[in-house]
Amino acid sequence: MSTEAPPVKVLYFNHGGQDLYDLVKSSAKPGIEIVTLETGSVEERLAKIADADAVIVGSFALERPFIDAARRLRLVHHQGVGYHDTVDTAALRERQIALAIAPGGTSIGVAEHTIMLMLAVGKRLAFVDAEMRRGKWHTNDLRAESHQLTGATVGIVGLGRIGKELARMLTVFRTTTLYHDILEMPADLERELKVKRASFDELLGKSDVVTLHVPLTKQTHHMIDTAALKKMKRGAYLINNARGPVVSEAALIEALKSGHLGGAGMDTYEVEPPPGVTPLAQFRNVVLTPHHAPGTIEAMKLKMDDIFANIDRFRRGEALVDRIELG
Repeated sequence: MSTEAPPVKVLYFNHGGQDLYDLVKSSAKPGIEIVTLETGSVEERLAKIADADAVIVGSFALERPFIDAARRLRLVHHQGVGYHDTVDTAALRERQIALAIAPGGTSIGVAEHTIMLMLAVGKRLAFVDAEMRRGKWHTNDLRAESHQLTGATVGIVGLGRIGKELARMLTVFRTTTLYHDILEMPADLERELKVKRASFDELLGKSDVVTLHVPLTKQTHHMIDTAALKKMKRGAYLINNARGPVVSEAALIEALKSGHLGGAGMDTYEVEPPPGVTPLAQFRNVVLTPHHAPGTIEAMKLKMDDIFANIDRFRRGEALVDRIELG
């Protein structure tokens, strides 16, 4: 008699094109059936989650109505690490549905994207690129407002996996790197990363660039508000690759209009996608990307390899890696 574990039906909860789906499926192991979305409508999601054993979640939130409709659901696997605002953990806890995350791939992708935004804001890349495409030549117009990253003071808010990877990359730019975190890092790690711990207010006041790498919680919601922005150095940049609601966009827009803030690089927004053209698009010292920081082929392949290896463990009754304990 065969003791092979039964097949698992996995719903990929993000809507994308066939290239994305092919990339996802390339990591699947035998015994795993992948279901993808054609339209991405709520109705389609409700219908297809009904008989799914597992769901892979990313940018589209897995809220209670979907979980209630998923009669066979036993595992939710987040495509990254930010499950706090994309998964209804209370609903999972009530039914004892397992939750796991996939930190592999996220750290490098987001850290690289952060440095890209720092450089792009400093050199007004989005503006000059758009102008070049219109036949406009600004060879000397921006020299009095552009900045380099090398030698700057960078403040990292949240020194988790991503923050640590970013700190390592910043050593190449010889930055003075401060960090603020609820945890104090070991002294040997601080020496390795060349970082110094600072209070939140100290970090805001001393940094030429403030970059956010925290989950969205009650404590971090609008942690960057009018008061926080006023504490930042005049002319400093803000980078947000965390979650949109960590920043008050209304306060950010006012700080940009007043000239107090020297620029911003945004990958996440209070409402995603923004309804129409975001008001942030009016500023030439702002660079905007569509929640795309970890979105590379390399990162996706690593994530999917880890996720499907974990789903295979679950299928076989083995312990999950990177499981979140829901209590």
